[in-house]
Amino acid sequence: EYILTLEPKNVEVIFMLGSVYLDRKDRPKAMEYFKKALQIDPDHENSLNSLGYMYAEDGVNLDEALDMIKRALGFSPNNGAYLDSLGWVYYKKGMYNEALEFLSQASVLFKDPVIYEHLGDVYYRMNKNDDAEKYWRQSLELLPAQDLVTRKLDALKKGQQVIK
Repeated sequence: EYILTLEPKNVEVIFMLGSVYLDRKDRPKAMEYFKKALQIDPDHENSLNSLGYMYAEDGVNLDEALDMIKRALGFSPNNGAYLDSLGWVYYKKGMYNEALEFLSQASVLFKDPVIYEHLGDVYYRMNKNDDAEKYWRQSLELLPAQDLVTRKLDALKKGQQVIK
């Protein structure tokens, strides 16, 4: 954070600090830095996406998250992470067809365990359990030690509710 005393309006540094706090699981501090970056540069696409995705994860400010991520996609329309974020906002809004559209696009551009998990979640909500299982398994192939995905597959196999 020392560099901010030298360059207090350096958006890239502010964004990176937000990312560091997010990696450290300090979500309030990460949000603070992403918001600070957007105060300086309202079009900072990485901050738009990161804050929008955090809102989606928390299930809050979903309309704002949708707007922010769409703006980020306006700058980088083929960014798989941004497409995943947009799909996740639609998922959280209960708009599963839209979620599937953007998550599918993201999965073509970017092979990522989170995207596959998200696809599995959408298919599960659409009562397409075979597809849900397929994508959750793909997620585990890319990143084997995922307790949550493993629990989803176990619950699905036992006929229990997977996602609350």
